[in-house]
Amino acid sequence: MRVYVETYGCTQNQGEGAAIARDLAEHGHQVVADPVGADVGVLVTCAVIGATEARMVRRWRDLSERIPRMVVTGCLVPLRTALLDGAARPRTTFLPIREQPRLSSLLDEGGTVIRSSAVPPLDRLIAVEARLPVTEEVVIAQGCTSGCSYCFSRLARGPLQSVPASEVVQRVRAAVARGVTEVRLSSLDTAAWGLDREDGARLPDLLRDVAAVLGDVGARIGMMSPQTLGPILDPYLEALAASRFYRFLHLPVQTGSDRVLDAMRRGYRVEDFRRQVRLARARFPELTLSTDVIVGFPGETDEDHRATEELLSEVGPEIVNVTRFSARPGTPAARLAPVGPRVAKRRSRELAELRRRVARDRLERWLGHRGPARVVEFGPGSSSVARLPNYLPVVLEERPALGSTVDVRVDGARSTYLLGHVAQAAF
Repeated sequence: MRVYVETYGCTQNQGEGAAIARDLAEHGHQVVADPVGADVGVLVTCAVIGATEARMVRRWRDLSERIPRMVVTGCLVPLRTALLDGAARPRTTFLPIREQPRLSSLLDEGGTVIRSSAVPPLDRLIAVEARLPVTEEVVIAQGCTSGCSYCFSRLARGPLQSVPASEVVQRVRAAVARGVTEVRLSSLDTAAWGLDREDGARLPDLLRDVAAVLGDVGARIGMMSPQTLGPILDPYLEALAASRFYRFLHLPVQTGSDRVLDAMRRGYRVEDFRRQVRLARARFPELTLSTDVIVGFPGETDEDHRATEELLSEVGPEIVNVTRFSARPGTPAARLAPVGPRVAKRRSRELAELRRRVARDRLERWLGHRGPARVVEFGPGSSSVARLPNYLPVVLEERPALGSTVDVRVDGARSTYLLGHVAQAAF
């Protein structure tokens, strides 16, 4: 069959979408780059906020008009009541996330809507096709252990199920053998890896195993919660120091108010976040910090909002992802009285402006820096993008070979990236 795969959402979604395409190709299906002429369309969806859900529904309907048969998977599947209307409904198969490995056999058998709630092993889910010739996503777990009151992803993905370390290492080793020069470990909460295991192994143990097969390959560790990072912070930093993992930390704080954190059921204090960032930067002064903030959570006051602004100004993350609160069905926060849309919009705008100022200030510290960077993608014209050892992107004037490491000099800074040129040929 000719199958078209389209993926939206987080890094884990992207990795799973690539895994679907790889698995289909291995089973003899032709994965095509254009929906026109496809026999089956696979839509890997995101439902993180209401606006995204609406976009997914529109995209499903659009693709359904051009493709005879559709498969919808990803986080929208538990909300498939949103897809009940329309002529394409009988021609759509809803595939729960943990049953994605069954897709190739379903296409072979002409399967229909999946009703099973069985959870298959995750070994097939880590077979991820690289989105770029030198970059590969490796999913290390499904689900999480947190109980955030607003989060729909944990409902869509279920409880934590860690991919066995041997399978993660096998996938990384295979990627290195194929010439991949960047690996990204991803899950809803990477610091939770191993909490469901009986042998006591945790993320630092996994990182040491992965580091042993990386060679010269760089690796990025995905998002983690302060709640699960806290108990393993010291061994985590030790494992990071002894490896080629990027000096990068994605640690969502969500708010600068302990009162709002309690309502969110995040399981930590603002001071826990501060401490973790302080210790990480003491160990790695060059660390790139990425964090997430939710604006307009129910009950958030102007004082809470100012506390978030003060925290961001104090901590100075290089990356801040700002999201306006959107009530998701089935979550406790959906039952709370929302903040007025005008107020939420104003606060979102204020945080966006602060984010740009803070990030620009942090990135300007790199002006004049010279050092190694790994080329990870080509840009428009003759430009390319390289990553410093702390994962900051440098837009280069030149186009060295993908995957090569070059000596770069930083000439400029924007709020989301650096500008530079190659000071020395690849080595």
